[in-house]
Amino acid sequence: MQQVLSRISLGLRDRSLTLAFCGKSLAIALAVAGGVAIAGCEPAEPPGATAQEQAAIATIQDIVASPVSVSLAQTEPEPAQVNQTMAYGDQIRTADQALAEVGLVTGAVFRIGGDAALTLRPSQLQLDAGQMITWVEGTGSEPVDIVTPAGIAGIRGTTVFVNIADDPSAPVEIFSWEGEVAFRLTEGGEEVILTSGEQLFVSPGEQSIEALRQQVQPLDRATAEQRLQNNPLINGFSQPIPTRDAIEATVDELQ
Repeated sequence: MQQVLSRISLGLRDRSLTLAFCGKSLAIALAVAGGVAIAGCEPAEPPGATAQEQAAIATIQDIVASPVSVSLAQTEPEPAQVNQTMAYGDQIRTADQALAEVGLVTGAVFRIGGDAALTLRPSQLQLDAGQMITWVEGTGSEPVDIVTPAGIAGIRGTTVFVNIADDPSAPVEIFSWEGEVAFRLTEGGEEVILTSGEQLFVSPGEQSIEALRQQVQPLDRATAEQRLQNNPLINGFSQPIPTRDAIEATVDELQ
């Protein structure tokens, strides 16, 4: 009889241990499941690109002839369209006789042509090839820098012309149609100031800012008048350039 009672006692103890273990296992399973459910309810992480990089900061305002292409978000080039928006990092290109005009939300406007390639950067227009004329509209406009292979031209309410020849060893031309242009060789470096009607040629690799200061020369009136009449970036669009009056005043004052 005593042996039977002992066996019954051992059986009850084993069953209680089994129930306790199962209870703990169930609690752990419920906790894990609850954690998964809570994690699934958490908001997804925002995409890696910042809002500033994705925001439209420029609009193609006019296209004259073709081809004009854009590379948006580092994708393959596609035909550009009037009213198409662009963001930082996007590139616009022209070829042959094609011209394009782009307006930025900062107030800067530029026209490009002559096998041009330009990339939008924060506070910068990176011109790698071709010709460009740039001006700033509005009194509250932000300054903008034109980055070229030879240096950086800062415009502050100015109309400036930049020409990068097909030959990579040829000098880059900077010409102020009206207002001041501050040219520097490197970011934060010393500046060369060009005033209305003045021109500067800068060879890639130039390192002497003092030598460049000696090379700033005013354009003669006859040459400036010829440029004004024949430049497609000024005359090739349906709308006249807004700073035309100031440009003509500059030409009139040249010798």
